[in-house]
Parts: sequence; structure tokens; C-alpha cells
Amino acid sequence: MSTTWTQALGLRWPVVQAALGGGISTADLAIAVSRAGGLGTIGLMPETQFADEIKRAQRELDGLPFAANLLMPLLRRGHLRACIEQRVPVVSVFFGHDAAILRELKEAGCYVIYQVGDIAEADTVLRDGADALIVQGNEAGGHVRSTQPLAALLPAVRHRHPEVPILAAGGIFDAASVSRARAMGADGVAAGTRFLLTPESNAHDDYKQALLEARETLLTDLFGFGWNAPHRVVPNAATRSWCRKDAQAPRWLSGMNSLFEAPSRLLPLRAGETLIRWERPSLPFFGPFPLTRQMPADRREVAPLYAGACVAEMTELRPAADVVRELGEAFANAGA
Repeated sequence: MSTTWTQALGLRWPVVQAALGGGISTADLAIAVSRAGGLGTIGLMPETQFADEIKRAQRELDGLPFAANLLMPLLRRGHLRACIEQRVPVVSVFFGHDAAILRELKEAGCYVIYQVGDIAEADTVLRDGADALIVQGNEAGGHVRSTQPLAALLPAVRHRHPEVPILAAGGIFDAASVSRARAMGADGVAAGTRFLLTPESNAHDDYKQALLEARETLLTDLFGFGWNAPHRVVPNAATRSWCRKDAQAPRWLSGMNSLFEAPSRLLPLRAGETLIRWERPSLPFFGPFPLTRQMPADRREVAPLYAGACVAEMTELRPAADVVRELGEAFANAGA
């Protein structure tokens, strides 16, 4: 297996904090992860805030590597400009592909990690110049690209691309899950829910508590106003009120969400804050914006409580540095 990606980036541990968008993974979390020897990631948020968080991470990390995430369905030109002008060392990309954007990032000297959900997508982004892959299983929380579990998809991508650095995502949260990922052929791991459940994440305390209490997740399309795609969440009043037995939104609502998807890309991301103010369990229009510390706690019942299927195994918050160390040591020991 290739381990040169950690050496190329200057990482102590092959551990990536997955991008937690909507203001959940700010510079605070990214800095804590990168200082511990992993790769912290600033998630997508409104353009000005995104640029400011990148600047803060650069200033406080003083040369240590970190990443910024470009979430393609919500991408605005200002996000790409911030990554290029600030010369972000690593850029992760998810849920869509644009060869011209990838070329711009590579020309700016960025190391590009693409998160993919199937072999065809892996083939495409590698052909166009991606440096590494995050292979996402459908156990993952948040928006889910894959229709297969990690155990089925990762070995298939590894077999097809034996020389490419491949990181495992979906169900990564402890030493046992890391060991399984390495046995499948992973060169490292990316964890989302485990890093959301840290003091450094910007998730609202009520969001974190809902995850700590959770015993199940749903793969749904309910929170699709403006981005109609599958996402894994913990149930709340919105899902209990509007999801069908198969966990999906009513067909008419899914259709309306799809119709609004293209026009919404013409609006600034901050326009979503208007929708947030109108969300309530009795109305079936819910956007993809998660519950951050800056939002009122009562949004817990209408916001998407993104979480991976492994959330049922987590019972406490843990400092980000401890998580990096546990997962990194587990990866090293799995190869001993």
C-alpha cells in the first residue's frame, strides 16, 4: 500500500477529519486535528466566512497542513478563489466533478483529495488529476454518494487503482473500524461523526446530545430543499412527521426540491438563512443546513442531524487530539 501521501503532506498519522459543512468544522476543529498530527478540514460555509477561517487556520497552524472542502452542489466562485489565492495545501472535493476546477486547483499547487462513491467516479477524477481518493461507504453520515457499504466498494476501488492513496470513510470511529479499513486496503481513514462529537466542533450542544442519545439513523432525502440528494441523519420531529415508511420524503416534495435545486445555485449561500427562519415540523420544506452553536436550540427538531450509522456506538464527547491519536495508532498497529 502507498503511504507516501502522509509523507508528502507532512502528517504524523493517516487520519483525516472529514469535512463537516454548514459551519460545523470551522478552523477550531481543523486546527486541533492538524496540531495532533492528522489532517484537519475546514468545511464549506458562506464565502467570506470560508476565506476568514482559512486565513485563521494558516496563521495559527504556521505551516502545518490542513484542508479546505469544496462541496460541489453548494460551491460558489468565492470558495474556489479562497483556496487558490490563499494557497490552501490540501483541497478535498465531494459530490460532483468539474475537470476545469480540478485543473485550477492543481495549477495552484493544491493536493487534491476526491471523495467518491463508485468506481466510475474514481476513474474519472483520477484521469483528470486527483492525487488521492476518499472512498465513501453508504454507512457514512451527511450526504451519501455511495450505494454500497464500504466493505464492498473499497476493495474494488483498491483492486482497480493499486498505486493510488485511498482513504476509507463510512463507519470509521474507533480502533476496530480502523483495523478493518486497513485490512480492506485503505492507506488511511477519514472520520466525520467521531469528530463532530468533539468539544472543538461547532455543532450545537443539543445536536451533539441528540447524537449521543441516538440508536438509529435514516438514509433519506427529506432535507433536500436546494440540494436533493440522499443523506443519513438521526430521526427528529421533521422525519417523524414527513418521511414515508421507506424513510424518503413524499414524492411530490422530492419533486419540488429537485425543481428548486438549479435556481438555488444562483443565490448566495447566506440566502439559506431565510429558509432556516421559516422551518418548522408542520411545514415540509427543510434545507441541508445543520444545527450550529450560533442557531437557536429549537432547530434540533427541523434541522438535519447528520450522523453515520456508527453513531449508536458513541456515548461521549472526546477531544479531537485524542481521536486522532487513537485512530492513528490503531492504523499503525493494524499493519504491525
